[in-house]
Amino acid sequence: MLGVLDVPRYAAVNARVRGRIGRLLPPARWRILLNASDSGEFLQYLSGTAYRPVLAAMVMERPDLGEIERRLWQHLAQAYRAPLPFMPGGSKDLLAWLWRRFEVNNLKTILRGVKGGAPPAQIRRTLVPLGSDSELPWKTLTDLASVPVVVERLEGSFYGSALEPGLERYRREELLFPLEIRLDLAYFRQLLRFVEALRGRDRKEAQRFTGVMVDSQNVSWAFRYRIYDDFSPEEILNYTLRKGVRADASVIRQIAAGASVLPTLQNVWGESLPGLRRLVGLPDKQALLEMERIFDRYFYNEATETLKGYSLHLGIVLAYVALQETEVKDLVSVLEGIAANWSPDRIHAYRIAG
Repeated sequence: MLGVLDVPRYAAVNARVRGRIGRLLPPARWRILLNASDSGEFLQYLSGTAYRPVLAAMVMERPDLGEIERRLWQHLAQAYRAPLPFMPGGSKDLLAWLWRRFEVNNLKTILRGVKGGAPPAQIRRTLVPLGSDSELPWKTLTDLASVPVVVERLEGSFYGSALEPGLERYRREELLFPLEIRLDLAYFRQLLRFVEALRGRDRKEAQRFTGVMVDSQNVSWAFRYRIYDDFSPEEILNYTLRKGVRADASVIRQIAAGASVLPTLQNVWGESLPGLRRLVGLPDKQALLEMERIFDRYFYNEATETLKGYSLHLGIVLAYVALQETEVKDLVSVLEGIAANWSPDRIHAYRIAG
């Protein structure tokens, strides 16, 4: 149920979001991008779109592929923040926290760079630009001499509280995994709290998008720990979320005990997750790779369906950012395909919205 003040606020959100949806790339532009001869031509074609502001500072001739990709992710980060001024209460908190995953990913990049002894300027060039939207001292963090000092510099923040308990093990083993997974788990636990704080239609829509995102990540972690890292069942439980929307501790225990990918996805999501037939007969390693694409397609389909219906709810915003994320992921796929000298048809086959 929406509050009295939420109706006009969501009307403003709807207008804002519909306007931004109109700036997504049309089919004709995709055909042009797919036929770009190289990354420079790709960049020229893209600079005539809504991406122009984040690409403006780039060198058009012989551009760095990593820099283009980071600018595309910057555009996505800005898309998450665009509706915030118009959103009510708890839904605003949720969207603002969804945006913070860009900070989380940047922090992990810094931890890796500092541990590897990379020059500060080099580390900064690998971060997604977040500008004044982020209050974290990125330059200061990249200038620090060691991983423990980075964590200590974050003391008093959410991120510092998440990382600090893993410092002792880091000092003992010098592995970043305990720090990175603590950061991820703390982030997703807080995200679930924001989902649970919502009521009515907004909570339902948050579970439909954000809840599925959290659960799919948790299931993916569990499978990767077992298949690639050979973790014990106890370790898998320690490094996953015990509580989700659908994928709770019982699901994780089944995975840890040897459950396969397809039966697990069928058990958790059933008919609400289309495309599972593509996993029939695949070994778990291959099925796990396909699983990410299935969820990408799920979010794209749910977003397009949401936009066809009633719009005064959180779903309209989550649908918009899902479409924008799909577009950025597809642009990255096209860019990497061009760099690998793939044919347009081969590249197109890797598009989520293709």
